[in-house]
Amino acid sequence: MSDEQDLLAGGGPKLPTLKFEKPGDTHGGIVTDVKKLEDRDPAGNAKTWPNGDPRFVYVLSLKTETEGECNLWARGVMINAIREAAKSAGVTELVGNKVSIRYTGDGEQKNKAFNAPKLFAAKVEKVATDDRW
Repeated sequence: MSDEQDLLAGGGPKLPTLKFEKPGDTHGGIVTDVKKLEDRDPAGNAKTWPNGDPRFVYVLSLKTETEGECNLWARGVMINAIREAAKSAGVTELVGNKVSIRYTGDGEQKNKAFNAPKLFAAKVEKVATDDRW
């Protein structure tokens, strides 16, 4: 399927994913799109909560100054940080505004089978219409 067919079918070109590898890593840019998807494990199986409800992940497409257009996959603690930052900034929509995320460190490792959770801080800034593009 061509990129144009994928776009018209509701998909779109795949964008590079922003990664947070070490504390202090920060990424941000103007949000161009937000998608809510059912979260999946590496094998492609749907992730669910203990009660059976599906888990979700939010994919923010960003236009950045350094990486160009990229995707930021937000789940768990990162979602909470973005929500708090948007509330503090008085922002009710992310699209068209600037979002910055910083990996601040690791939380408590509660299960030896899993890595400690990453902790994040977020900043959301209203962008004047003239500055968005």
